[in-house]
Amino acid sequence: MSTPSAPHEPVPGPSAWPDFSDLEPDAARERFPVLNAAPARSIAQDRWERIVARAELPEPLERVWQALTEPEHIRHWLAECRGTPARKQQEYLLDFEDGEFFQCRTEEVTPPFGADRALYRHLWRWAGVGPATRVTWELAGVAGGTQLTATEESLNPPSDWRSWNGNGWPGILDQLAAYLRTGTTWRWPWRRMGPYVQIELAAAPYDAWDALTTPGALRHWLQRRRGDLTPGSTLVLVMGDASGIAEMTVHRHVEPNQEFPSYLPWLEFGLRRASWPQELGGKLYIEPAGLDRSLLQIFVDNWENVPAAVQREERRVVAGFFRDAMVRAQQLVGPQPSPARPHGWA
Repeated sequence: MSTPSAPHEPVPGPSAWPDFSDLEPDAARERFPVLNAAPARSIAQDRWERIVARAELPEPLERVWQALTEPEHIRHWLAECRGTPARKQQEYLLDFEDGEFFQCRTEEVTPPFGADRALYRHLWRWAGVGPATRVTWELAGVAGGTQLTATEESLNPPSDWRSWNGNGWPGILDQLAAYLRTGTTWRWPWRRMGPYVQIELAAAPYDAWDALTTPGALRHWLQRRRGDLTPGSTLVLVMGDASGIAEMTVHRHVEPNQEFPSYLPWLEFGLRRASWPQELGGKLYIEPAGLDRSLLQIFVDNWENVPAAVQREERRVVAGFFRDAMVRAQQLVGPQPSPARPHGWA
């Protein structure tokens, strides 16, 4: 004889269901946050750097002051000076006449006026588009002459700033000393490197590099007619006006996160124009410049491969092209890029 089965329990109605309202996504997230719900974030990534160089000059303070602040003297030992430096809030150029220059703005001027001290402070930007740094010239009368101290200060400069600028400042003071002592004209010497252009971008390095290396971006900021960044490829670049074209051959392209120690991207290239018997070398690279900002840089060298008769004018063409290219790159990167595009006739 079989045992009767137990009757089924009735299914509870909706009013008897448990309360799952606390498992709704928003409520659950509030009561029981997901792991790393509020991750840590960087709020600053800055470095401040300073370079100080000093020289003892066997010249009276007033004469050293004139050499530092009067265009007729500056043009002999440093660069052609276009403007009036010794005037507060005045802008002027220190022009090396090969396409490279400093754009300057005077901040403070304290002439000697018979005293034993003087001060001259200004900002400057390389090629007019690089990050601004502050330069302070301090003069002090000492026994037998003048003590001149030059200080340059920068926030988030290029990684090689201390080695490059730091090694350069003693040479600048030596040029001034030689001019004061003998009248020797020290113009910016012909160099096997340059032009060098740098510009700040409103994006982290990886983001900026990705934005600038797409085919459409290359067509805009480098004025690429054809070619890409594949190693071995040659990009044909339209220089603009009647300057013709340049050919940029990609020798090596290191993508982000590929190479120790920085893991930053960079491009090694060769540059050639019709009037050059051989190509120049070059490098395009990027690095951090504070939080969510980067510094894009381009550098050309091996000018000994170009005939001396055309070097000066060709340097001007190349410097002007890369300076304009950097400005276009800056327009492309950031939250509010400019809608401007190159003219069709460029």
